[in-house]
Amino acid sequence: MKRMIKKTIAVSLVAMTMGMAFAAVTEKEAVGIALSDAGITREEAAWLNSHPDRDDGRLLYDVEFRSDEGKWEYSIDSESGRIVGFDYEEVRRTPSASGSVDRAGAENIALRDANLSENDVSRLRTEMDRDHGRVVYEIEFNSDDSEYEYEINGNDGVILKASWSLRGRISGDRDARLSDAEVENIAMDILGEDVERLSVWEDFDDGRYWYEAKAIIGDYAYEIDISGTGVVASVSREYLDYRN
Repeated sequence: MKRMIKKTIAVSLVAMTMGMAFAAVTEKEAVGIALSDAGITREEAAWLNSHPDRDDGRLLYDVEFRSDEGKWEYSIDSESGRIVGFDYEEVRRTPSASGSVDRAGAENIALRDANLSENDVSRLRTEMDRDHGRVVYEIEFNSDDSEYEYEINGNDGVILKASWSLRGRISGDRDARLSDAEVENIAMDILGEDVERLSVWEDFDDGRYWYEAKAIIGDYAYEIDISGTGVVASVSREYLDYRN
């Protein structure tokens, strides 16, 4: 608690001095303000994301980063350099059994499965939950126009659930429609040749034709959502033992 009180005081002092020192700041300078306030260097930040934002017509810079100690979120005023928003979450370290997966390990599993690095993603969020007595990490992140969600078994690192989906609405001909063979071909292009069972359904929702393909591959059940124009909107899979 003493450490957090000191940090709160430091936040106020830095916000005052930075506000006096800068008439206007760049995004890069805003990142420096946040890192300086947190007392860590750019090299010590395991993950860093910044972007401009607006609040009641005022331009702000949102800066987020993590270190071994915890996670920081800042909002920096672009005119004065003042810290107008701050949040800190300390990393909770709990002893674990030999061979178990920690938070960072679970995130690495998800990123490797998505074929992405930590520098490729934004809005990385990880929560630890318990399901039937086992630790499960729920992980979310974005990359370009895609959203990813994972559930990782904290005991052995097995991916229990994984999903990818496009962000935003899918445009195109509202009357477009696919045949079963076309849907199957799209699904097979994604899943490969190891499909054990593949089924497709047509649905009409919100004035558009949509298609759902379901398949079994090894230990996983897959679901794919495809628009009537042939755009793949989402792909998800679930570990079969997790359903039981």
